[in-house]
Order: sequence, then structure tokens, then C-alpha cells
Amino acid sequence: MKSRMSGVQRSTQQIADSVRGLVEGAEELLKSTSSYAGEDLDGARGRLSRQLTRAKSLFDDLESTAADTYRQTSAQAEAYVRDNPWRAVGIAAAVGVLVSLVALRR
Repeated sequence: MKSRMSGVQRSTQQIADSVRGLVEGAEELLKSTSSYAGEDLDGARGRLSRQLTRAKSLFDDLESTAADTYRQTSAQAEAYVRDNPWRAVGIAAAVGVLVSLVALRR
């Protein structure tokens, strides 16, 4: 279970890194076009800047919420297994049997 969770954590981190890279690239684009003039370009630059600020804020909130949810779920699962060790073993065995049956049918 722990290795699966770390896989989910790894995937989430990769997505977070990709989004961060996208935002950083857009910021670099804004900086590199700052020497160009024009009313339309200035307006577009301002809109992009506002959208990036909003995206950063939303992303930070999402990242924080995902981390909190992961910690809570992990703590609940751990508490359940500690409180009900034999039930957890039974559930794991049942899942193993179901997976085996599905694998044998293919």
C-alpha cells in the first residue's frame, strides 16, 4: 500500500513540476516581450500576467488541498489497520483472490 501511495505522490509531484514549468515559461515570455511596445501587446501582457497570478494561486491551493487529503487518508487507513488488523488481512486476501480470478480469465 505504501509503495502505491508513493507512486501516486510521485505522479502528483510530476504534474506539479510540469505546471510550475509552464507558469515559469509564461513568466519568462512576459519578461522577454517587455521591450516590445503597443497598446494591444500591453493589454495582452496585462491579461496574461493576471491569469498567471490567478493560476499560481489556484495551483498553490490545489497542491495544499491534495497534500492535506493525502495525509488524512493515509492516517485514516493506518488507524483502521491498527484497530482492525485481522479484518485488514482478510480484506487484503479477498482483494488478492479477486485480482487473481480476473487475471486468470484474461
